[in-house]
Amino acid sequence: MRQIFVDSRDRSSGTSTDFSMALPQTLSLGSGHKGRIDDLRLPNAIPTVSHGNNILEVWTGGTYHRRAMVNGNCNDGGQLQFKVFEALKTITGAWGVTYDASQMTLEITFSEDFAFSEGGDFSKRLLNRPYVRQNLRHYLFLFMPLQGLDMCYLCCQQFSHMDNVGPKGSSDVLCAIPITVGYGAVQHYGMSNSVFFDVPACTLQQLSFQLRDRDFNIVNSVANISFTLTMD
Repeated sequence: MRQIFVDSRDRSSGTSTDFSMALPQTLSLGSGHKGRIDDLRLPNAIPTVSHGNNILEVWTGGTYHRRAMVNGNCNDGGQLQFKVFEALKTITGAWGVTYDASQMTLEITFSEDFAFSEGGDFSKRLLNRPYVRQNLRHYLFLFMPLQGLDMCYLCCQQFSHMDNVGPKGSSDVLCAIPITVGYGAVQHYGMSNSVFFDVPACTLQQLSFQLRDRDFNIVNSVANISFTLTMD
């Protein structure tokens, strides 16, 4: 059994979420090996609304509107409701925004026909959620958590020929990490004792890791991640 203790602060190149680390000894593996991720620690330092994830793009009556939400974390649904409303109210008309904390739903209504577009990054985040349109003046987003990040994926470039199927058809995902802690806390994660991934035959002197979101973009604003890579 081999264990590699990984901490992005010990990287030889890259960033805290997209990095390479040199191995003190050459890792040489034949076929038939399996691996797992344990003891992962990930600071949840991504606010609910952050620069690069704060644009609402809306069409009303054939007119395009692009509005920026104020950056910051939302500790409760009322704060998210306020940020959305403050951005939309600059578009002429009567807007209604309601967050139901018990159901984790976000309801948005307007006095005229309107539509969100994926051209805005926060709009895209909304439209990626399950939602209902009762009519052209009403959206009900059925699951809108307050975390800026609710799911991420740990990937390894050298293990890109695995049988796993991840977001966008990727095959280098080591594990999927649901974010269950609030902003400012540390997410702890370990794979189930009964779950392993196949490790391809390889001879390596370095490993490269990436932390990606549900759209498979590199996650930013995380100071460091650490975990144990175990292979038998």
